[in-house]
Amino acid sequence: MISIIIPIYNRAHLIEETLHYISDQTYKNWECIIVDDGSDDNTVNTVKNYIRKDIRFTLYKRPKNKVKGPSSCRNYGVSLSKGEYIQFFDSDDIMHPEHLQKKREAIMNHDFVVCQLQAFKGHFDTHLFTTANQPEILYSSNVFEDFATGTFPMMMLAPLWKAATIKKYLPIREDLHILEDHDLYARALFNTKTYAIINKPLIFYRVGESSSTHNFYTNVDYGLESYLEAKRTVLNLSASNKIRLAILKMTLGFFRQALAERNMKAANNCLDFITKNQLAYTFDLKLKMSRIHFFYRIFKFVKRGDTKFKPLFKL
Repeated sequence: MISIIIPIYNRAHLIEETLHYISDQTYKNWECIIVDDGSDDNTVNTVKNYIRKDIRFTLYKRPKNKVKGPSSCRNYGVSLSKGEYIQFFDSDDIMHPEHLQKKREAIMNHDFVVCQLQAFKGHFDTHLFTTANQPEILYSSNVFEDFATGTFPMMMLAPLWKAATIKKYLPIREDLHILEDHDLYARALFNTKTYAIINKPLIFYRVGESSSTHNFYTNVDYGLESYLEAKRTVLNLSASNKIRLAILKMTLGFFRQALAERNMKAANNCLDFITKNQLAYTFDLKLKMSRIHFFYRIFKFVKRGDTKFKPLFKL
């Protein structure tokens, strides 16, 4: 059995479509555990109506003593699951009809299997099932390092996990607003895992709806500490030069975002993180960071012109 875990909050307008494509899977041996995070629209009634059509769906409410948030709901859902495999999913996304079938066939004795993901906006067009095309996912000789540096992409939804494997690294951290999947999968991938790849889009994820990641990219304060915490997890596991350079570049990206938002506290936090974790590990990088610190002091003094300064804050 495959256990599908879905946290849900105020998705009455979208959840029925998501459940339809789960119910329509060619692979039939699954359960879908839906955990409501305190919806105040018609989400619960919509789900209950769907459960009457298909008893493989079950609905639970996040216990009041559990922290609010999707991570808490996922952890609770896993605690209720009975399957040999775990598939995390979101309440506004779409499964290809053969999604579970192809993953179940591919996972064999592996720890997990990943597939390609395809983004879409607005109304879902079923033609995407046959026309979607994504860059090939390549096998990695060091999957942890490639994941940590972003060259082996793996969002929360991408893998089907053998339950006995992923449960060793649970619970998902409930104190992170973003990158909780990055923290979880970094810890899981650090120890050698066997895996399979399906180079076909089998999950279609909706963009444009409100999300924690979107909130972060429009307000650096929303998730900066969570971002830094997730990256600390990675660096505590391995601080290879390749990983440090990738995290240095990512952190400078959020440093520039903080400047654009005139958020000097967040900008300082980014620079402090770079210094404390010794991300500038060569003389050349240290020289470039000295230049960035110099122009940052000027920027704080003039308090304008971030567009002109922006090229000066890159490596």
